[in-house]
Amino acid sequence: MPRTTRSATTRTRDGEPGRARTPLRLAAALLASVLALTGCQTVAGSEAAKRARAAMATTPEPGATATAEARRACVRATGTGCYTFTQLRGLYGTKTLNDGGNDGAGTTVAALGVVGSPHLAADLRHFSHALGLPAPRLEVVRHQPPHGAKAAPFDEDNAGMLATAREATLDMEALHAMAPRAALVYHQVDLPGVDADGVLDARAAEALAAAMRTVLTEQRPDVLSLSFVMSERGDSADQVAALARGLRPVLAEAARAGTTVVAASGDDGASPGSAQAAQLGAKPVRGVAWPASDPSVTAVGGTRVTLDEAGHRRCADTVWNDKGGAPGGGTSVLMRRPRYQDGVREVTGAKRGVPDISLSASAAGSTMVWFTHAGRGAWVPMLGTSLAAPLFGGIVALAAQRAGHGLGAVNPALYRLGRDGGVRDITTGDNATEGTSGYRAGRGYDLASGLGTVDAGKLVPALATPE
Repeated sequence: MPRTTRSATTRTRDGEPGRARTPLRLAAALLASVLALTGCQTVAGSEAAKRARAAMATTPEPGATATAEARRACVRATGTGCYTFTQLRGLYGTKTLNDGGNDGAGTTVAALGVVGSPHLAADLRHFSHALGLPAPRLEVVRHQPPHGAKAAPFDEDNAGMLATAREATLDMEALHAMAPRAALVYHQVDLPGVDADGVLDARAAEALAAAMRTVLTEQRPDVLSLSFVMSERGDSADQVAALARGLRPVLAEAARAGTTVVAASGDDGASPGSAQAAQLGAKPVRGVAWPASDPSVTAVGGTRVTLDEAGHRRCADTVWNDKGGAPGGGTSVLMRRPRYQDGVREVTGAKRGVPDISLSASAAGSTMVWFTHAGRGAWVPMLGTSLAAPLFGGIVALAAQRAGHGLGAVNPALYRLGRDGGVRDITTGDNATEGTSGYRAGRGYDLASGLGTVDAGKLVPALATPE
């Protein structure tokens, strides 16, 4: 996801310490790059990394139009899991629901991000055809740059813009895979420019917040998926706190009006921005990221899944933690514990705990997205919580279809439901990263996986018919 959060002093282009930029990052949309998969064990290795860097150049093979063929080519090129969305649909049970007519028809699901991709519509059509899904119905709504600035043209040689394009593509393909007959809207926040490193500045953060306000007060989709993160700690904490305060009532009102907002918890484990902090020689600080930390938002963390060809589990899910990152998790410094977390107060204390739920995000089980770059399309393996968030958003859309209306805040229901209601506990793994201890998964709620993961076959009807 586009990186927009730094929790340590940033550097200018000449390497000198510079003005801290907003903790605004894309949660993921990361290319799988550094892992080899051996049975149910993940092994880091330079050879796997070398092969993965060539992934986009080597997949798909000539004639590999079917996703299964492309997956095998991707595995050979990267040494990672390279799962297809067909496998994830089998894993979470959405394929069975879709085949029975619970496919998102009549709902609107949206994502909000910066810049977007000029190939989004064409890539989504190709993706949908390859997976045998209904033709997508996509609308792109553009939000102008702040302060009357002119939008920068898309530059495929700009690595930062390329990252935002991958993010937009991942968001919409994941939403479409889970809820294939839902209407899709991508809200594209245009900017005067994007740095090559993909880190966005304070004005970009303000633009995203303004667009969120517009979408939630004027558009009101059934589901809004967010894949950017702004650290509550660090140099930009004051700005993030101000944005969070300003949007707190907007998010609460949107939930009451029926919009479910889901957000990636981030990919830096228990310390948002820890990767940048390490580069700058700063000590990472435990914390969480906004907007996932808002109590009206469902914070989505990440798991590692190990699947067979049909999407059946070969091993129990664990907390994602590998060279690609680890899911954001911890307690908020801005938000008090919401009432629905009173039952887990021994874990969260007086503050809001993150995440709420977790879905596939690991490099060892990266998921293949159809993405066009420099005029060439390829199946590209991607990972991170910006994959997990729209996966869950699509599942919520199925519940909204079944209920006949938008569900609004689903967190109270999630915390009431147990295994019989489609919530599966995750008890192994942690979200520790280099320099930060993180949190371990255990029985019940924890700050590494939240409540666990989901079985949509049980969760969708449970959410649609609350107590």
